[in-house]
Amino acid sequence: MTKLYIGWQDRRNRDLHPIGCLTRLESEPVEYEFAYLNGAKYAKEAAHAFGVPVPGFPTIGGSYRSPNVFSVFRYRAMNPSRPDRPEYLESLGLDTETSDVIDELAVSGGGVLGDFYEFFPALNPDKDGKFDARFIVHGMRPHATERVKALAPSERLNLSLMPNGPYRDTALGVKTDDQQLLGWLPRYLVDVLYDEHGEKATDLDLRVVQINHKAPIDHRLLVELSGRFPPGVDPMRDLEMYQPIATRATGT
Repeated sequence: MTKLYIGWQDRRNRDLHPIGCLTRLESEPVEYEFAYLNGAKYAKEAAHAFGVPVPGFPTIGGSYRSPNVFSVFRYRAMNPSRPDRPEYLESLGLDTETSDVIDELAVSGGGVLGDFYEFFPALNPDKDGKFDARFIVHGMRPHATERVKALAPSERLNLSLMPNGPYRDTALGVKTDDQQLLGWLPRYLVDVLYDEHGEKATDLDLRVVQINHKAPIDHRLLVELSGRFPPGVDPMRDLEMYQPIATRATGT
């Protein structure tokens, strides 16, 4: 079973609300299920009827099943017929033969110009609390590109809590050892890794996976974050915003 979350960003304050979850079910044949999360109720209050409900899923509180990935997700992945798709998947560190829409969006975030949605994976800590997540560094600016060229695979990068980042509240900056700011962690990780008491995870380790020298600046730097939660802690299970709304079955 594989899960991919969809978040809605309030552009007025850049809050990210987790509003739904796409699950690839362990069934034969394969089925996909979409269900709304509690975050959708908060987002709907702030959205002023824009972006919530998600197109194709009109009933907040309904659940939807399909033998195919729903169009709102397919639209934000690269068309499989494009000749440059293998190169694109390689820039995300994905297998060009076996990766699907969920794998792609989990790393790329599925951003579309002018869009209000962001896609991200479940962290899935193991029995010892260990987790890892791969993603493209967000918000890289042109002045950082020369510094990125000098990075090496497996090089360690630093996380920096920054109250004046690109969001209304605290953001997580990605810095080099010489304190040059390269960009930002995806917004969802701030809420998952930190709360008002500080870190919820320990042993955080951020490493370079690869530098995509020929890619656009928003796909230039692929990194991997690992760490450990206390035993029994699973933020995407425990946080109220990530809890599924009590659902009733709805047709596709």
